[in-house]
Amino acid sequence: MKIKGTLLTHWVSLLCLIIASQLMTTACAGPGETLQDGVMENAFTESLNDVYFINGSEGWIVGNNGMLLHTRNGGASWFTETSGTTENLRSIRFADANTGWVVGDGGLIMQTISSGLGWVRQSSGTSNRLNRVFFQKNDTKIGWVVGDSGTILHTSNGGLSWAAQIGAGNRQLRDVLFRDLSHGWIVGEDGLILYTDTGTLGALWSAQISGTTRTLNAIYWTGSAAWVVGDGGVFLKTTNEGVSWVRGPQTTATGALTAIKFYGANFGWVSGEDGLILQTTNGGLFWVARPARTEATLRSVFFINDKTGWAVGDNGTILYTVDGGIFWVKQFKI
Repeated sequence: MKIKGTLLTHWVSLLCLIIASQLMTTACAGPGETLQDGVMENAFTESLNDVYFINGSEGWIVGNNGMLLHTRNGGASWFTETSGTTENLRSIRFADANTGWVVGDGGLIMQTISSGLGWVRQSSGTSNRLNRVFFQKNDTKIGWVVGDSGTILHTSNGGLSWAAQIGAGNRQLRDVLFRDLSHGWIVGEDGLILYTDTGTLGALWSAQISGTTRTLNAIYWTGSAAWVVGDGGVFLKTTNEGVSWVRGPQTTATGALTAIKFYGANFGWVSGEDGLILQTTNGGLFWVARPARTEATLRSVFFINDKTGWAVGDNGTILYTVDGGIFWVKQFKI
C-alpha cells in the first residue's frame, strides 16, 4: 500500500518526538542558564504554572519556588534560568522579543528588557499574591496585573510605576484580558466577571452577570467572542461584550478548567485537572477530549499556530504537540 508523502512525514515527525523525549538531551547553556545533568522523568516535580513562547523556538515556563525555565530550540531542551527569587511564579508575558514580565506570590513583579538575560524587580505596592500579567503584543508600556484580595494594578510606563485600580472588593482575581485599550475583562472567584469599556484604561470597572458562583480561572478573546473557563467544568461565552454570558457546549469535564487559548477563530484548547486537554477546530461548537498521557493538573496551554503547542502543569509536566493537540509527548528540564 502506498502511503502519501505528507502522511508519512507527519508520522515520522511524531516518531522523532517520542524518541527524543525518551533520550538524554545534550546541549550548551546560554548566558545566565544552568546546565544540569540529565534527569529521569520523575526526578523533576516542581509545579509549573504558565508557559509563553515568543516564537517557535524561544519559550519560557514559570513555576513554584522561583522556577524559571527557558528554551531556544522549541523545548527540545529546557534550562533553568536564575530568577533571583524563591517566591512561586504564577504568570509570564512578553510584549515583544526583548520585553517581558513575571508575577507571583508576595506581590512580586519582575521585568526583563534583555530577552530574559536579566530580570529586575518592579515595585507593585502590595504583598498580595499576583496571579496574571497582561500586556498587548508590541505594547511595552500599558499593562495590567491581577491577584488576590481584589488586587488590580495598572501601568502606563512599562512598570516603572504600578497604580491600584478598584472594583473587585476582596475577591481572588485569576485572569485579565484586554481586546483593545478600551475593552477589558477580569475574572475570578464566585463567578466574578468585571468589564471596562469607558476608555479609561480600566479606571472604571463594572460587574457583569456570569450566571455561576464557580471560580472563573481564565478568559480569552477570539476576535468575535470572549470565552471563560472555570471550576466544575464551567464554560462561558459572550458575543455581545458580556451583556449576556451563555453556557458553552457540554463537555465531559467536571473538574477545574485552568486555561483557554485560541489560534484564530476556529482552533482552540483548554487545559484542566487530571491531565485534561480539550480541543476545538470549529470555533468552539464542539470540544473533544485529547489524551495527554498524564494525570497531573495542567495549568497553562500555549500555541504558536494551529498545530504546534505546549501545556504545563504539576509534577514538572511539560507536554508538546505538533498536530494541533491530538497527540502529546513529554519534554524535560535538563
